[in-house]
Amino acid sequence: MSIKQELENLVAQIKKTPSDLKLRRDYADKLLENGYFEECLQEYKHLVNIFKEDAELFYNIGIAHERLKHFEQAEQAYKKAVDLNPTDSDFHYNLGYLYDQQGKVEQAIQEYHNALELNDEDQSACFNLAYLYSSLNQSENAIKYYLAAIELNSEDVYAHFDLAYEYKKQGDTDKALKKYMDVIRISPDYSWAYYNIASIYYEQGNIDEALSYIKKTVELNPKDIQAIKSFTNLAISQNALDLALNTLENLIINNPEDGNVHYYIAQVYKRFKEYEDALFHLNKALEFKDNLNISEAKIVEEISEVKNTNK
Repeated sequence: MSIKQELENLVAQIKKTPSDLKLRRDYADKLLENGYFEECLQEYKHLVNIFKEDAELFYNIGIAHERLKHFEQAEQAYKKAVDLNPTDSDFHYNLGYLYDQQGKVEQAIQEYHNALELNDEDQSACFNLAYLYSSLNQSENAIKYYLAAIELNSEDVYAHFDLAYEYKKQGDTDKALKKYMDVIRISPDYSWAYYNIASIYYEQGNIDEALSYIKKTVELNPKDIQAIKSFTNLAISQNALDLALNTLENLIINNPEDGNVHYYIAQVYKRFKEYEDALFHLNKALEFKDNLNISEAKIVEEISEVKNTNK
């Protein structure tokens, strides 16, 4: 039976027995569960006029208003739910998340702490606390709660990734590197992790490893212009021109209309002194300029320079 049919059946039953409040509540809950937020609010408003001390009803009203971006009404409903039942961790978490969405950081932090006091296994509260502490540049607190989040869910790739960022921010590159390695163990296609690993290896002077990991970044995310630029510049600086050319040519096969990739291929051909090929790709970069990350004026200037060099 489809959701629409279920709802229609509930409406038919309510019409037969309009005084059946449990049935009406089931209907309201089903509406909420399936994204009919305006409709469920009408039902819940009727029910809370009867069950004025039912915290769960106010909580559900808060959810519906939040999904509709009615933040003021959602806050009122969540606060009412908390007042009626202050020991429910979900009520505090949702209120905290609502504050979080509005940029009310201090209030959000307080409610996440309230949620954790009631349920110390709330992994989402740990992660969100860590993220907020990071936004306040409170790295020690951020690290504490990222570690707590990982303790509760060792496969949370985002917690590992953000924890690595905090370690790097503190200058602890060994711990950062280890965490980024955890990220690609859990999620082998996480291109940003490869990029950050490459950056650490580059800073440490381990150029071969840096090239290897940034090449992987480019392969996984051919739209990451910063990675393509970094890879090209690093490969050129290390005279790894064949590696750069092979990688970029493979990218262009799957992205023939990416002006940025054409531009960076041209840079490699210029190093090879293959000026006709460089001109071809510079002109292609201009042809596919809609997503170009380099100014047209710069490319036009380079075309002129290459033509003069090739005379």
